[in-house]
Amino acid sequence: MQVKKIFNCCVVSLMALLSSSCTPEPSKIKIGAVLPLTGTFSIYGQQALKGAQLAIDEINESGGVLGRQLELIIRDNQTNPAKSVKFSRELVQQYQVFSLLGPVSSASRYAMTEVAETFQTPLFYGMDYEGQHTSRYLVCYSTIPEHYIEPIVPYLINNVSDTFYIFGYDYIWPHRMSERITQSVNQHNGKVLGTEFTAFGVGNYHPVFERIKQSGADNLMLILPGGDGFSFLTQMKQFDFERDIQIVAFAADETYLNNLDDESLNGVLTALHFFSSLDNQVTQSFVSNYRNRYGEDAVVTYSSKSHYDLVYLFADALSQAGEVDKEKMINALPSTSLYQGGLKLTVRQDHHIDLPMYLGQFKDHKLKVIKSLGIISPPDQRSSTADEQTEH
Repeated sequence: MQVKKIFNCCVVSLMALLSSSCTPEPSKIKIGAVLPLTGTFSIYGQQALKGAQLAIDEINESGGVLGRQLELIIRDNQTNPAKSVKFSRELVQQYQVFSLLGPVSSASRYAMTEVAETFQTPLFYGMDYEGQHTSRYLVCYSTIPEHYIEPIVPYLINNVSDTFYIFGYDYIWPHRMSERITQSVNQHNGKVLGTEFTAFGVGNYHPVFERIKQSGADNLMLILPGGDGFSFLTQMKQFDFERDIQIVAFAADETYLNNLDDESLNGVLTALHFFSSLDNQVTQSFVSNYRNRYGEDAVVTYSSKSHYDLVYLFADALSQAGEVDKEKMINALPSTSLYQGGLKLTVRQDHHIDLPMYLGQFKDHKLKVIKSLGIISPPDQRSSTADEQTEH
């Protein structure tokens, strides 16, 4: 009898052990990141990836979302729209990602949005772009023309000059930005004295400088982010214009401090929704956590912050949906928000975000805010009236 009792107890224990060990862990919720980690726009892709990974690590350490961990699966699209499509399809079809994150360029975004719509998979985008691109499956944490062209043009006219020259890359975003700059300058009785676009990888910008000099313009609106922008600014400071030229470099962030000397940067203006030097609790907490994760010398930029916030907005919407369901998560998006007061971010019905904007200036190896532009609320990007500007 004693042997039988012991045997029965062992069987019960073994069954319990097997039952316990055979219970599968909840599967991870996968996010597919398609970003330029090499090439011209790699400074933005690398920062985006670090911000997103930090948010995922923090969320996972806090228990995940709906009891499940998040996982980032990464692909380098090298700012190539064809690769963006290839990798997006691969991530959705082979890896069953729940959502996509990225890219940087507008051409790649349009390409990835088509994939997102085909497979009804949300795409979270965190970079500047030209505006008026909407889809049920696209979420844009983006500065668009209304965020920084309309505030900056009158500032320059009042504080520098009413004459402008526009120079940028020859692709979608700079062309649309140029149109909006010209429109704003005309509305404020200024004059655009020259506009031109360039291919990627031009080595010598001196012919451009000569044309800027001859135009007589005092303000240069530079839409040339990344490595070519570094080369342009370095060469520009060595050219004699015989007058001061005020440069506004769109998408210029803290990475410029590590890639250019003070002489090339001093005085350059940039408008962004985030600067790592901002003196508020949200910013300084993020910067501290970022540097704890990536090192005390890590550069923190607006791309880092936008992709960090996008992951948190994704997690909030999924939590509100109550289950891991793409359509229910998308339905919940317009009620998601982060932070409070003047820093509050809320996903709008058009899947864009009203952003606090700041004008910064490079000086003595620092990038400092010189003017708060307030919370800028562009018109609904789904509307035909999106050319109107509204500022709060």
